[in-house]
Amino acid sequence: MSEYISSKNNEKIKIVRKLSDKKYRELYGLFTVEGHKLVGEYIKAVCDPAMIFVTEAALDKYKALLENVSTELYLVPEELYLHISEEKAPQGIMAVCPLLSFENNIKDGCTVILESVRDAGNLGTVIRTAAALGVSNIVLSSDCADIYNRKALRAAMGALFYTNIYICDDLVEFVKDAESKGRRVYAAVPDNSACDVRDVTFGANDCIAVGNEGHGLSKAMIDVCSEHLTIPMVPEAESLNASIAASVLMWELIRGRKDV
Repeated sequence: MSEYISSKNNEKIKIVRKLSDKKYRELYGLFTVEGHKLVGEYIKAVCDPAMIFVTEAALDKYKALLENVSTELYLVPEELYLHISEEKAPQGIMAVCPLLSFENNIKDGCTVILESVRDAGNLGTVIRTAAALGVSNIVLSSDCADIYNRKALRAAMGALFYTNIYICDDLVEFVKDAESKGRRVYAAVPDNSACDVRDVTFGANDCIAVGNEGHGLSKAMIDVCSEHLTIPMVPEAESLNASIAASVLMWELIRGRKDV
């Protein structure tokens, strides 16, 4: 069943418009995903969304995706969909979903830790890469970019919905706790005196910490990590983008495994 909405003054339309703002996402406990790929990934990995907004053309085009969804569908005209969309080339389908849980549920296996990564695109790219490589856990400091930012969601390409993510208020304490349980935590630093990542033999439960795009890891994080490593580069090279550095390190972290 679907309900037709045609007015910008409809309360549901007003709420969806507000969800582009983080404070309203937190207030309502909702976020949006847009496009058939992300909507489909959410349905497959999590559950039916709270609401789905769709144009008539998209309803016909994505009929197979929506036929087994019990969520109420809201059919909107094209111009109204453009009013709620943040996409440059919208596909005419948007899901409104409850916020996900990112609690401390660290599993066995390797972990990437991100401290103060502020670029939403970088954050989403790391999540997507970690999922593709089989990294077991992603731990984020609470001041990383908003994970529900549209750029982060788009860059993650659905990996957000089936990756084990923990948003942590105190990374230093997290590292201390991880090391007390026998995990080695490597701080990634631009320092030639640190161990060359190519020379490290990683264990199955090791962790790598990557810092902010401009400043790297904080001194507190560098000091608490039991090991330091670096990605060797030619002298003239600029430092790597955070998501690229994290991708290189994650590949090294899992390279010796045969179960991926």
